[in-house]
Amino acid sequence: METLLELSNMRLDKDGKLAWINFTRESHLNAVNNEGTRQLTRLAMALREDPDIRVVVIRGQGRAFCTGIDLKELAADRIDMSYHERFEKALRIFETMEKVIIVGMHGYCLGGALQLAMACDIRVGTADCQIGLPAIRESLVPGLGTWRLPRYVGWGRAKKLILGGENISGEKALEIGLVDHLVPAADFFSQLDRIAAKYLKSCSLGSRMSKLLTNSTFDLDYDAFMDKYLRLQERTQYSPDAEEGKRAYLENRDPVWQ
Repeated sequence: METLLELSNMRLDKDGKLAWINFTRESHLNAVNNEGTRQLTRLAMALREDPDIRVVVIRGQGRAFCTGIDLKELAADRIDMSYHERFEKALRIFETMEKVIIVGMHGYCLGGALQLAMACDIRVGTADCQIGLPAIRESLVPGLGTWRLPRYVGWGRAKKLILGGENISGEKALEIGLVDHLVPAADFFSQLDRIAAKYLKSCSLGSRMSKLLTNSTFDLDYDAFMDKYLRLQERTQYSPDAEEGKRAYLENRDPVWQ
């Protein structure tokens, strides 16, 4: 594994087709300050342009994944609208890039952290992780969590979580579809890497195009969705990965994707 970027709040590591964004502001439970939004956007843009990376893991060092917006900076009036614009830009890059994004949720995953998790493709948590959107306690709107959360858990549950501002456990999040994998807290990071390796093994061009298509499920009508599907299917069916898939089938072996 090599470190590509070491910044004050986070670090970018890479090993072959896998990359890791590590939040390193442990003393603040990885709360995201103004500089954190700049760094997250910088790393998101770098990953989007890296042609080798197929799977990205986002995780937090220490006792928590992330506790969202830095409340000390907010209380000191150092948070303005540019903070939210930068943060949402980074999330949209992760959401739309042609890579599988996996997030690890342990300890606390609050506010902006949950917003980030919902912009990822796969969420891995622990049973005791505290998950929520407590923005109303600061009389804020929880970002585009208001747009993403209903897509995961339905309108009613989303309103309950957003308007009530209460946390739920990772176990409850799994039950309602907000977490995809639940792993033991004792060896959380090794389990997270194991799951990432599983998704890397299946990360063909077809997998990545399926991400883009699934992202459009609630935004396009049938005809527009069909047009997009046919464009992406043509791109995948005549790709080197599709050729490799056919060879692997004929040779009775696992495919090795580009």
